[in-house]
Amino acid sequence: MSVEAWLRDQTVDVTLGAQADRVIQTLARSPQMASYSSAREVAERAGVNVSTVVRTAQQIGFDGWPDLRTSLRAAYLASSSAGERPAPTTRDAAALMLHQDAANLAAVATPENVAALRSAARAIGSARRTVVIATGSGAGPAQILAYLASFGGHDVQAATGPPTTQAVQIAQLGPGDCVVVINVWRLTRAIRGLTRIAREQGATVVVLTDLHSSPLNADADHTVITPIEGVGASPSLTAMVAVVHAILAELTELADPAHRGVVGAIEQAWNALDLMDDQA
Repeated sequence: MSVEAWLRDQTVDVTLGAQADRVIQTLARSPQMASYSSAREVAERAGVNVSTVVRTAQQIGFDGWPDLRTSLRAAYLASSSAGERPAPTTRDAAALMLHQDAANLAAVATPENVAALRSAARAIGSARRTVVIATGSGAGPAQILAYLASFGGHDVQAATGPPTTQAVQIAQLGPGDCVVVINVWRLTRAIRGLTRIAREQGATVVVLTDLHSSPLNADADHTVITPIEGVGASPSLTAMVAVVHAILAELTELADPAHRGVVGAIEQAWNALDLMDDQA
């Protein structure tokens, strides 16, 4: 059982407020960090105060944060992905980050995710056009997907600007089109609403997110769950970028032979504009 599933069991009969829900989502997204952290460290990651962490633990049946942390640690260590990898023997931040990224990459390569990645690539490959929407740090993977997919002759545009601009692009989608939604950490109302609009207009919806319980999944045709746990206060995007490259690899396999000359045309345009310092 994953830590997220374990947490769902603990909270199934409990009505949580917005602040407490943020604590639970932090535990689900960063179980390794949380299972060895103080209440203050969890509070900082969740963006709440320490008393909220303590109250949340008590709301779901624990004496306080130390009691919840002990059970969380047991759930984390019992999970298959945690049990298969040795704990790091260093406190060096760089080494710990590399170890965590390796764990995230291993966790993302589930049969369900691989099947969803293939389906997502087929949706993009067959779409008339695709819009990729994201906010914050999710804009990086979104730009990578849009830029590199265009090399294969696909009409893929990244919409990572303000919600008004994103709405203009989403409003033009319909049956035969595709939207890829990349959500990292916090979910904004705008991204939630834009995803729903795209679905209602008949576009195929692909969601790349870090939670099985994300509200976005209700509108998704294809969902890829990507762990984003980091070492410091910020999430890691390594696995999310790897997911994007996996989609791109599938797009290459599915490419129409008629589109294979696109890269050559792009190179010719670069040469004509004398853009590259290594052309001589």
